[in-house]
Amino acid sequence: MALKLSMFLFLIFLMQCQNDDMPFDETPVDQTSLVGEWLLTESYISPGGATEWMEVEEGYRYFFDEYGGYKRTSFKRELQTMGEYTLKDAELYLYFLTDVEKDTLGFRADFNESKTKLTLSPTYPGICIEGCLYRFSKE
Repeated sequence: MALKLSMFLFLIFLMQCQNDDMPFDETPVDQTSLVGEWLLTESYISPGGATEWMEVEEGYRYFFDEYGGYKRTSFKRELQTMGEYTLKDAELYLYFLTDVEKDTLGFRADFNESKTKLTLSPTYPGICIEGCLYRFSKE
């Protein structure tokens, strides 16, 4: 009986943690539209309470090429990381080399309707329960 009650309470907890009001734009990402330079312009990060989009000054940049390569640079275009990317079922995966091994970052990815804004939310290796999103503008 205690196990059933614990499971029930856990499920209630999970349902409360989901944020269905997350401000995604809902236009699927495709590789053709992803190619180019993207500048981080806004962030939406909740420490546990209500939040809103905040402007980012001098955000970092992603450069995606048509061959599956990417670079992440500072605002001033100084290289930070580089590697390969893939798109699978509205998820963007970035693969890069560390000093020891190949590593991966995963993001849920959506465009706005005109495909000039890209919204990313981390899904792998860590996720944000209360919500963290990053919005990039195409340069």
